[in-house]
Amino acid sequence: MTSRLPDDATAAADVADGERTISLSEGRYLCGLLQLTLAGEPPVGTTELAAHLGVSAASVTETIDGFERRGLVAHEPYCGAELTERGESAAREFRWRQCTVQQFFEHTSGVQLRDDQAYRIGRLLSEADVRALCEFDDQPCLGRCEETSVDGCHVLAT
Repeated sequence: MTSRLPDDATAAADVADGERTISLSEGRYLCGLLQLTLAGEPPVGTTELAAHLGVSAASVTETIDGFERRGLVAHEPYCGAELTERGESAAREFRWRQCTVQQFFEHTSGVQLRDDQAYRIGRLLSEADVRALCEFDDQPCLGRCEETSVDGCHVLAT
């Protein structure tokens, strides 16, 4: 029997942002914005984020518009988007979860999960469960990604 992680519609991984939840797929966009911001100078352009995520520019524009309405990003047409404090906080929590899962699997079993696998698992686990994984590994970040550039973290650099 193979187990399958639930899709966005049924995932228990949605995190409240004050108005509604941030789905698994929406979280990927926030994490992508964070990673590109740490790698360069904000704002991040729609085309750049689309290429990073492997999605269409139209999808990025639609998602960014929704994030802006919810106060997760500040967006200036033709200039790009920047995470707000609330958006950055959510993205840093999601990245911490992903990183913790990746490090745990790699250090305890030698299994190297793909980013998308670790992200989904990290979002499905409770915060207490992710913190428990930290106890098995010497995780430098606690509760959120604390890096200020991609150069400081081998996980973000990939």
